[in-house]
Amino acid sequence: MSTTTLSVGPWSALGSAASQVRNAVFVQEQGIPAEMEWDVADQDAVHAVVYDAQGEPVATGRLLPQSPGVARIGRMAVLKTLRGSHLGQRVLEALVQAARERGDVEVCLHAQTSAQGFYERLGFTPRGAVYAEVGIPHIEMFLDIR
Repeated sequence: MSTTTLSVGPWSALGSAASQVRNAVFVQEQGIPAEMEWDVADQDAVHAVVYDAQGEPVATGRLLPQSPGVARIGRMAVLKTLRGSHLGQRVLEALVQAARERGDVEVCLHAQTSAQGFYERLGFTPRGAVYAEVGIPHIEMFLDIR
């Protein structure tokens, strides 16, 4: 997909677009209950959204503080028909850059095990054992960004 734009900003600016992608991927496709998808952390997170040539949101993710110097990326989602087109990589790289710019030294995330290879190709390392989150196997992964 050559004609896309990426925006990084607060929920007040990107929440509507991020919600569209997350609803399509997590609630509709994966069957996660809507009440488990939305939380107050969205208000404080840095969000990234990729828009297609028509201005429709097609990928998203968010960045939160985990602990001093450690950021946590979450809610990474790309519309099913566009997976494999590097949109997730663009979102991830933008969020890692935002963490670096605010002085974080590590980024962690809770990856669905089906996406573990994607994160490993982008430098993330698994940490700990696989566990269930919202009924889906996940593994914690991290990236040193010093």
